[in-house]
Amino acid sequence: MIMADYKFTYVSVLRSEARMFDDLAVVLDRHRIQGHLRQRILLALSEAFVNALVHANALNPAKEVVLSININETMFSADIVDQGHGGTERVRCKQKPALLAENGRGIDLIRHCCDAVEFIRHGSGGMRVSMRFNRDKSDDRTRDERHERSQIHSSYSEEVMNINLREDGSVTILDLDGRLDLASGSALKEQVKELLEKGKSSIHLNLAQVDFINSSGLGALVSMMKESRLHKGRLTLSNLASYVQEIFDITQLSHIFEIFPTEQEAINSFQVVNTN
Repeated sequence: MIMADYKFTYVSVLRSEARMFDDLAVVLDRHRIQGHLRQRILLALSEAFVNALVHANALNPAKEVVLSININETMFSADIVDQGHGGTERVRCKQKPALLAENGRGIDLIRHCCDAVEFIRHGSGGMRVSMRFNRDKSDDRTRDERHERSQIHSSYSEEVMNINLREDGSVTILDLDGRLDLASGSALKEQVKELLEKGKSSIHLNLAQVDFINSSGLGALVSMMKESRLHKGRLTLSNLASYVQEIFDITQLSHIFEIFPTEQEAINSFQVVNTN
């Protein structure tokens, strides 16, 4: 049975999120882990890492987050260990977050993605999140253009999302390209807020080139939607990849966002509202 072990240590600063993601993507590429399994691993480890980085270690650069990975022919295992002293109330909590909550979805997403997961408080006060994923060779062989694209973008770049701004009549369109996570979600949220404050209240986000989203990215979108409502505006989404749509469905956010199959259908919906 082929065995491989990896260990990465990160300081608790925001840029470590992108570095961890790229390190993980390289490992997955090396072992030809693709398809739905790849996406489940990326999402679960991203959620556990951000929780350790932000909530446990409070982005304190004096503290570290350690990622350990073990891979064999039947199992992918990963442990993420922080140096925080936070409580375990959210881990034990069975109550779902409110639909309009901007956080609180990470633990549920980890549980959804993993075949087995344990949250263990260790002696020094930190938390160890131990995640296990069963490997199915048929899943490893499943590929599509989006998975191929995610490999190409494993480049240790802190610039994980590009945003292109354009206009279609009264609608401001933002084309998003890359990962929608903690860092990029914060930047996108600020840009949308600036647009709303300038009176541009009809905003559409085209997610055709978004190849990854986690709960931090979802929280940023919820924040943008609430901000647009405060400005008596609308925020619409379109062109969600099947993987991204699945995350919206799992978290039930597909019930509160206006999501359209195509950009043109979203733009047309603004015209219908304006003529009524």
